[in-house]
Amino acid sequence: MTTHSAQIHAGLMSQIACGDKQALELLYKTISPRLFGIILRIVRRRDWAEEILHDTFIQIWQCALYYDAQRSEPQIWLNHIARNRAIDYLRKHENRCCSVDDIDEAEEMSQRPLTADDVPDEAKRLHHCMEHLPSEQRQSIALAYYRGLSQTEIALSLSQPEGTVKSWIRRALIHLRECIGL
Repeated sequence: MTTHSAQIHAGLMSQIACGDKQALELLYKTISPRLFGIILRIVRRRDWAEEILHDTFIQIWQCALYYDAQRSEPQIWLNHIARNRAIDYLRKHENRCCSVDDIDEAEEMSQRPLTADDVPDEAKRLHHCMEHLPSEQRQSIALAYYRGLSQTEIALSLSQPEGTVKSWIRRALIHLRECIGL
């Protein structure tokens, strides 16, 4: 996210905290696709994701006063709300298609070797190349591209400096490009 976007979103958060419904509408238009993607990756059902996105924006409306621009960029704060709402939703529903444990299991399964019938050739090459990355680079790429986290969020979740995470991702992408042959 650019600094300009972060400033715009921070301004919108201030306006929302003062009860400005138009600011909430503008924030929704600009940020809802990303939040929807985060939620959908967690719950894996479009109907649930739509409901959770709605609940997320209700919570944003109710809690905008508690947002502190000194502590984090708006995108990070909003991503956490969406992620937490999705996880809470999974925990509350007995008849769910996937749970938090299922997500962990899926991540473990992604570490297993794949059979030839599982994936097309391009995906096989990518998987092979990913296996040859150092673990911190592989984890950073997975968080960025499979979970949709920003580099700042990855740095926070891995307790590493943002510059280090940026370097890991950059090196990983260079390795993947060379390995795949692009």
